[in-house]
Amino acid sequence: MSCLPFLAALLLLPALLAAQPQTMTHPEQLDLLTLANRAFEQALSSGDPRQAEGYYRQAIKGYERLINAGAQNAKLHYNLGNAYLRVDDLGRAIAHYRRGLRLEPGNRRLQANLRHARSLRVDKVAAGNRSAVLPSLLFWHDDLRLSTQTTLAVLAFLLVWAGAFARLFRRRARVVWLIAGAALLCLLFTASALLVHHRNTPGRYGVVVAREAAVRKGNGDSYALQLAQPLHPGTEFTILETRGDWLHTQLENGIQGWIRRGHAVVW
Repeated sequence: MSCLPFLAALLLLPALLAAQPQTMTHPEQLDLLTLANRAFEQALSSGDPRQAEGYYRQAIKGYERLINAGAQNAKLHYNLGNAYLRVDDLGRAIAHYRRGLRLEPGNRRLQANLRHARSLRVDKVAAGNRSAVLPSLLFWHDDLRLSTQTTLAVLAFLLVWAGAFARLFRRRARVVWLIAGAALLCLLFTASALLVHHRNTPGRYGVVVAREAAVRKGNGDSYALQLAQPLHPGTEFTILETRGDWLHTQLENGIQGWIRRGHAVVW
């Protein structure tokens, strides 16, 4: 009986090893990146659509292996998003553009390609009016990294205290305005940093990748449809809750419903 746990662990070892991230040396990563980039370039220059798709699939496989091995940078997600877009996988293209923007919020090429990909979506989900208030107030929100916004909030906080100490020795109106301005900047940068941190929480957002994804009123096929028409690839949502194979989602227009996990990519 004492050997049973050992035998069970031995049987589970292949599955556990397969679940681990693929380890790869730096030279191996560079070689794989070179091959993936070459396949992407061959696809661009190919005059045969079927051959081009094969090259794109080869590039996708290489980029995905790099990400699974731990390589994370905006350029890699940009290339992978472009490759998915070329094979008409709109949902995964949008997912990787957004993942790239997490790493480099001010990347103009990622922003432009994300806008283009979103313009190709079948579902035109209009966002509520409240969603436009925050970007107009915190105009730097999507252009600065979380670390940069945190640093600016700390500097503004220190400026508040510096102004407060200066106020002890010089009672001038300029010092008061300095304290007030620094306090406002501290508040705005702190709020922006907290929102970026919340937005970057793993598993909080998703995008439909299935050809059709039914939205239901509960986490099961027995529940009635929440929307008369299914969602299509590229439709983005916020994840409110996860139950088994179902995601409780909220669309940009505020409508909530449940979709199957397998119909979407989550990040």
